[in-house]
Amino acid sequence: MAVATLPEIDGTDFNPLALGQKYEEEKTKRIRADGMAQYKLADGSLSHFKDEKHPEPGLKREPISVDTEVVIIGGGYGGLLAAVRLVQQGITDFRIVEKGSAFGGTWYWNQYPGNISFLQ
Repeated sequence: MAVATLPEIDGTDFNPLALGQKYEEEKTKRIRADGMAQYKLADGSLSHFKDEKHPEPGLKREPISVDTEVVIIGGGYGGLLAAVRLVQQGITDFRIVEKGSAFGGTWYWNQYPGNISFLQ
C-alpha cells in the first residue's frame, strides 16, 4: 500500500501572523457576553437531542478489550482525518471509538430544526 505524503508549503503565500490575526478577529465576533450560560443541557424537554436519530436496527456491540497504539475518540471529520494522517505516517495500529452507530460526527448527529437528513 502506498502512503501519501503531505504537501510541502514553500511559504510564499503563507503568512502565519496574518492568519493568526484573522482567526482572532473571527473568534472575537462569536464571543457572547453570556458565555457558557448560552448553552442548555439536553435535559427535560430537550433530552430527545441525546437520542440517535438513525440507529442501525438491532445493532449491538459487545465490549472489546485490545491493546492498541492509538485510540481516536470520535468518528467525525476530525477523527477520520486523524486516522488518515496516522496511516500516512505508517501507523495502522489504532481504533476509532464512536458513540453513534455510524461515522460522521456533526453530519451524522445533525438534528438542527428543519434539517433534512441524508439518511431519510
